[in-house]
Amino acid sequence: MIACTCYISKLEKHLTICNARQQDQPPYIEYNINTPITNAVPRILLSEIPGDIIIQVINKVNSLYDKFIKSNIVSIPERVIHAAVAPEFNETDRQESSRRHLRQTSSLLWLVEEENLVDNETCYVELGAGKGQLSFYAHAAWCAGAGSSVLLVDRATLRHKRDGRLRGRGAARLRAELAHLALHRVPAAATARRLVGLAKHLCGVATDYALRCMTSEGVLGKTRGVVIATCCHHRCEYSAYVGNRHLLDMGVTAEDLNAMLGLVSWATCGDGRNRLHRQNKPASDEHLATTETDHSNSEVGCDNNLPDEAPPEQLKHSLSREQREQVGRRAKALLDWGRKLYLEEKGFNVKLCHYVPIGVSPENVCIVATKM
Repeated sequence: MIACTCYISKLEKHLTICNARQQDQPPYIEYNINTPITNAVPRILLSEIPGDIIIQVINKVNSLYDKFIKSNIVSIPERVIHAAVAPEFNETDRQESSRRHLRQTSSLLWLVEEENLVDNETCYVELGAGKGQLSFYAHAAWCAGAGSSVLLVDRATLRHKRDGRLRGRGAARLRAELAHLALHRVPAAATARRLVGLAKHLCGVATDYALRCMTSEGVLGKTRGVVIATCCHHRCEYSAYVGNRHLLDMGVTAEDLNAMLGLVSWATCGDGRNRLHRQNKPASDEHLATTETDHSNSEVGCDNNLPDEAPPEQLKHSLSREQREQVGRRAKALLDWGRKLYLEEKGFNVKLCHYVPIGVSPENVCIVATKM
C-alpha cells in the first residue's frame, strides 16, 4: 500500500492525479488472458544441475537440431536499406550502434513486404514496442492514405518515443502487459479489417504472450501474419511457453526444457560467467570483453542480467567456448521451433530465418508466419 501526504485543502485535486488511487481497468485488460493455467516448474540454475544430465540435454538439443531445424532455417540475403529507413541511416553523424538497429528494422520491413502482409485497412500491432522505432518506419512505409494504422503496445512508459511524431495520424499507443491484453477489445484493432503482429527483440516470455494474443479468440480470424524477432530466451518460462506440448512430442521433457533455459545463455554471453566474475577478468580476456560489449550494445533495451549459467567444472574442459556458443544458439532455435509448431497448429505457414547477419545482432532469428 502506497501512502500519500497532502494538505486537506489540496486533497480533492490530488485524488485526480495520484498514482496510488484505485483506477478502473480499461476493457482491453483481462488478467492473465494470454497466460495458460498450468503448474509452474521451479527454475533451476544450470550450475545446480549435474554435469551428466546437462550432457544428455546437449546431446538431445544437437540431435533435434540436426533432424528438424538445420535444413529448415534460412538466411535472408542482405538487401539495400529500406526507403523508409534510408534517410536516417545515411546521416553522416549516425553511430554504428544506431545503424545496426536500423539495419534490423529495414530487414523486418522487407520481410513484411515480401510475405505480402502489406494491405489497406490493416492495423500493424507492434508488441513490446519500446520507443516505437519499428512502428515509426512501418507507418511511413505503409500507412499513408491506405486506411491503415499502427498500434504500439508496451508495459512501460518511456520518454522520447518515436510515435509522438505520429499523434493524430493513425497511430495509437497502449500501456499494457501482453499477458493481460485482450486485443479484440482495442478500438484500433477491432475496427481494422486485418491485423499484422510485429516485434523487434521481444524478450523471452513476452514472445509467448504475444503469440497467444495474436491467435486468441476474436483476433485469429483477422490476423494475416506475424513477424517477430525473438531474443532473451533465458527469460522464457515453462508455464507460459507455447511450445511445451510440441517439444514434449519430440522428447523434450519439462526438466530438459529447464536445462535448455540455461543453455541458451551460452549463445550470447561469451564465456558463460556472470557479470560479477567478468569485472575481474584478466588482460588475456580482452578480445572476449570486446565481443561481449558489441553484443550488449546491439541489444539495447534487452535484459543482459543473465543468471549464473556457467557450466559445471567438468564441462569446462570438455566443451570449448565456441562449442558452448553453438549449443546455446541451437537451444534457442529449438525453442523458436516449438513456437513455429504452435503457429502451424493455428493455421499459419511458418518459417524461421536469420533476418540479419550475426555481426549485426547475435539475436538474429525471426519467426515469420502468414495465413495459409
